[in-house]
Amino acid sequence: MMQGLTRVAPLRSLARWAVMLGAAAALFALIPQASRAEVDELDACDAAYAALDLAGSRAAAESVLAQGGGGYEARWRLARVLIDLGNRETDKPTREGLYAAAERNARAAVAARPDDTWGHHYLAVAIGRLALSAGGKKKINMSKEVRDEAQRAVELDPENDRALHVLGRWNREIAGLSPFLKLAAKVVYGGVPSGASHEKAVEYFERAMAIAPQRISHQLELGVTFLELDQHDRAIRLFESVLALPLSEPNDADYRLQAERNLQKARQQAAQPKRDVSR
Repeated sequence: MMQGLTRVAPLRSLARWAVMLGAAAALFALIPQASRAEVDELDACDAAYAALDLAGSRAAAESVLAQGGGGYEARWRLARVLIDLGNRETDKPTREGLYAAAERNARAAVAARPDDTWGHHYLAVAIGRLALSAGGKKKINMSKEVRDEAQRAVELDPENDRALHVLGRWNREIAGLSPFLKLAAKVVYGGVPSGASHEKAVEYFERAMAIAPQRISHQLELGVTFLELDQHDRAIRLFESVLALPLSEPNDADYRLQAERNLQKARQQAAQPKRDVSR
């Protein structure tokens, strides 16, 4: 009798282990499938974006979030496409709503993964877009956050050419404020952020171009910076280069139009007689 029990007990124990292992195997089998589906959606989001299908890219990112997955990866991608949709929108309230939604998603991305570059980058861009229509002290505070978020993005990934681009724009726009506006901001709001310069703008744009030389926006904005510095020959070369590059991103067609207008302006200014500042 005892011998029979000793044989049955190990069999029952093995049966329980088999059931537990089977359940665990089934659970682990579900995890890769869910992850695979999420990865497929994110791949679809990126593919649609690369194909300039902003509506499709947005739908794929929102689909991941609706299913409760992809918190970080889906949110920064959604912020990215919402910003581009806002750039194309002509109705101001709709445009501002898209930028505001981009900011919310970018902030959620940063909260989920504060140690990754893309959440910080798209938060900087979204705030920068919203700052364009803000006024007074709010605009100054927002400009400081744009700089801080872009700098953090570069700290996390020195090869993030898009964040370097943001810092280039930030430096040029702050440095380009008139002395009157700077004085007014200092008197009323405590001053604009310090340390910005056109020279730093050039440095950031050149760093961005070294990483992504085919990105139209880098060459365009460096050309605009040289135009502001009255370095017309350098500006002309960059605008001409922009017109020769293929369109590959959602805003490239608009950037090409800007390059055409700025090229004409640069050529006109270069043809003007140099002023004699010795008298």
